[in-house]
Amino acid sequence: MARAGFCDSKPLLDLHKAVERRALIRTLPTVIGTTDCWQPVEVSESKLVPVKREQESRWVPELFSIYTDRMLSAKMSFMGFGDDTWTFSSGSVIPAKDGFLEEPLRLYPRSLQGFHGLQSLVPGLLRHEVELALEKLDLIWDRTFAWEMFLDMMRSQTLHTLPNAELPRHFTDATRAVLVDWLVQVHEMLHFQDETLYLAIHLLNRSLRLIKVTTANLQLLGIVCLFLAAKKEESLLPEVSGLCYLMDHAYTKHQLLRMERKVLTGLKFNLSYCPPLHFLLLLASVARCSAQMVWMSRYLLELSLLEGQCVAFLPMQLAGAALYLARRVLQEPQTPEGEAAWCLASGIHAGSETVLLRIMQILAGAAARAHTRETCATFIKFSSRETMHVSRHPGLNNTSTLLAACT
Repeated sequence: MARAGFCDSKPLLDLHKAVERRALIRTLPTVIGTTDCWQPVEVSESKLVPVKREQESRWVPELFSIYTDRMLSAKMSFMGFGDDTWTFSSGSVIPAKDGFLEEPLRLYPRSLQGFHGLQSLVPGLLRHEVELALEKLDLIWDRTFAWEMFLDMMRSQTLHTLPNAELPRHFTDATRAVLVDWLVQVHEMLHFQDETLYLAIHLLNRSLRLIKVTTANLQLLGIVCLFLAAKKEESLLPEVSGLCYLMDHAYTKHQLLRMERKVLTGLKFNLSYCPPLHFLLLLASVARCSAQMVWMSRYLLELSLLEGQCVAFLPMQLAGAALYLARRVLQEPQTPEGEAAWCLASGIHAGSETVLLRIMQILAGAAARAHTRETCATFIKFSSRETMHVSRHPGLNNTSTLLAACT
């Protein structure tokens, strides 16, 4: 692992300064020793060949369209659509095999008891809204298969789940957080798509538990996971020599490619993953959330990547908790149409209330101390004008207030 220390990452992630954004740290600190600060270095353009790409339209969803006449200002329930793999009970989608989701949960506590005529409208309306949201987010090519795709998203999130958050004994959550923070900076500098980062961290979490890696090769494992995620999600890739340069040539091209083969073999070449960001944007679109709420929830969701405790939760659970906490923090005034949309979004199962509150508490703690931590790349990333400065929102500063919002 590279020997140099931390340095200030702010020039890297200041999205207003395109020139400074190219300056990337090339070394990951020795996480067992002391950590100082990041130091920017001059990066040769010819070695990295990053290509600046325009943000795709799917990450700028139109969340402000007029809602339908059938909006229901009450708690919505899910009814069966005949899929063999799923059980539709008490208005929830629950994987029948694994029993991951303990009890029905609604993000907005109201009831439709006594209004059986309204209840009969909910399944078709929710299905229509999910299909419309997937189309708006540019996640489908043909709405004909949108509902089947949504069911597959719900089903596939249970694959490759980790039974617990325990790391191999020679690694700690602090070690992992330093590596993830560095990967966030590399990802940002290379202008990769957001799902590339989520897939890279997912591959890292699985690799740490499936293959033997020493602390000295931890940085190499991280860059390999990011490289594999980019191969799956990106159309343009950096050269292997450029990735070695980012690590200050602490590893050779041969070592990087050998680690890549080792990771692929350990993962059995299975790189499939439905990231929590997709579920978050889907819920936000159905709920007609404001742009600020979407950015706030995305910030909270990305903070979960740094928290080792979050690796054992399902993507839908993480997305639901981030969106609900963002709603509590912002306290935006709700219109009847907005509350009705939120109720409809709550018809999508997000896990048990106990799990939701647990995740919200983890995210609240991470948000309250984000500006004081050495691993602050995500905080800086979401403090820009393009992200509406959500990481600097005053509602995130007080830990006790945030925890009170979780109860």
